[in-house]
Amino acid sequence: MRAELRDPLENIYPDSTVADPPRLSFTADVARGGIASVHILVKGCEPGGEVAFELLEGGRPVRGASWYVLRDVPVEENTGLTGFTEGSMKGAEPPNSPNPYVVRRAPFRTYDAMEPAPAGSAAASDTVALRCEMAVPRGAKPGTRIFEIRVRSGDFLERLRWKTVIHPATIPPAGKMTFPVTNWFSYENVAGRHGLVMWSDGYWDMLEKYARLMARGRQNVFWIPLQVVFEMRDGKPVLNRDRLKRIVRIFTKAGLWYIEGGHVAGRTGGKWEATTFDFALAPVLATSPEGHRHIVAVCSQLMEEIRNNGWQGRWIQHATDEPTAGNAADYRILVGMIRKYMPGIPILDATMEPTLVGSVDIWCPQVQEYQKHRETFEEQRSFGDRVWFYTCCFPGGPWLNRLLDQELVRPALFGWAAALFRLDGFLHWGLNQYREDQNPFLKSVIGNWGGGGSSLPAGDTHVIYPGAGGPWSGLRFESQREGWEDCELLNRLRERNARAAERIARKAIRGFDDYVRNAADFRRARRALLEACS
Repeated sequence: MRAELRDPLENIYPDSTVADPPRLSFTADVARGGIASVHILVKGCEPGGEVAFELLEGGRPVRGASWYVLRDVPVEENTGLTGFTEGSMKGAEPPNSPNPYVVRRAPFRTYDAMEPAPAGSAAASDTVALRCEMAVPRGAKPGTRIFEIRVRSGDFLERLRWKTVIHPATIPPAGKMTFPVTNWFSYENVAGRHGLVMWSDGYWDMLEKYARLMARGRQNVFWIPLQVVFEMRDGKPVLNRDRLKRIVRIFTKAGLWYIEGGHVAGRTGGKWEATTFDFALAPVLATSPEGHRHIVAVCSQLMEEIRNNGWQGRWIQHATDEPTAGNAADYRILVGMIRKYMPGIPILDATMEPTLVGSVDIWCPQVQEYQKHRETFEEQRSFGDRVWFYTCCFPGGPWLNRLLDQELVRPALFGWAAALFRLDGFLHWGLNQYREDQNPFLKSVIGNWGGGGSSLPAGDTHVIYPGAGGPWSGLRFESQREGWEDCELLNRLRERNARAAERIARKAIRGFDDYVRNAADFRRARRALLEACS
């Protein structure tokens, strides 16, 4: 057997090998309020044999250390150069055109899921990958701590040295005053993937676990789809007020602040090319007289709860998802209706369509579209709008995204890009959006339910996993967390020294397609940031 330490932002695979000589020491730089972490790759294990591990300091076990066994997941197809998977986006790229910006050619398996393992674990194969974490309190004393990691299995014993440098810089807790981050999540999967009945006592307990994991990842915005809190009774939408308030209480207690009202409408008939929108809860044209009556009912009931509970300043409202030039006219009418009955509530939608100026308050373009049309979006910001950004099954190629066949450093760079370009928030649709026939441990690429023969790339639907007893975090989710922590430090540094903040940010990223691609270069930039903030 052999073992070595790895940077948590280095991709690891079941067939990864231990270097010769092995890496027996690792240094982690961390701010107060952050999480120091390291990975351990163990090879030559006896399948089914016990692998034990512990963290010591000065020869004594360390209290508060968290251990995880990393579980591998499949990458069946590579992400395409433009988006979706290679060759599945007809007309946008040559069939089967290879994407040279992936970390490996598919098919392969890669470690991503993090299974909590407090003491030891049975080896599933000849390879075991582990993660050790130490949360650093905001009041911790700056300085250097030297830990020893011991890995045992039978007669095998390896001692590894983990040096952790705690910098004086302090990361604020996620909440009202931090960079807005939302990952849309499936309320249904919180129940179904854990064998629970929605809205049962067990369900509410599980939802709290999901809320705490989101907060750990620095998510401070939580969405509430209309379908979760409304039902149609006698042809009229009725708000379940108690359910709405309980959801808000759970996420507020966990540390999330902003409330993201779900889409009021969707494309007519579910067709992408539709020029109009249907009401979200009934198959009627949203901007028709009947649709108007439904929208009045929904918005009026929501506004009553917003006012009664003091949620003004917290609530953000969606009109519909990804409006385009083809449905811009109907979108403008729809937004006008929502504004009339929800006065003062900002409208946020994922869109990059310039003809929607004056309709949306918070723009949310995909990263490649923001970069290509930055002047357009910055002009809207100069008029008082805000600009978030998002990724999904787009973009592919060299652009920042958080897919399974990309470098683990990419998700961390979201936060650096946000700080460099002074963006106002981030959105992704897929926290746990597994499809009905998708076991995320066995299936990562799925067909696009919107039709067209395209496939969603590996990892687009999710960044966490349904584990035994609750949600498991994932390496891409944790990479993002590190980046959002850095975003807070960069933004605070900019308030004191804008030139220094930009200079340090550019050590890691210059554009959404121009950035460092390995963990070592990223760590050097992060160390410079921590030193500048200390």
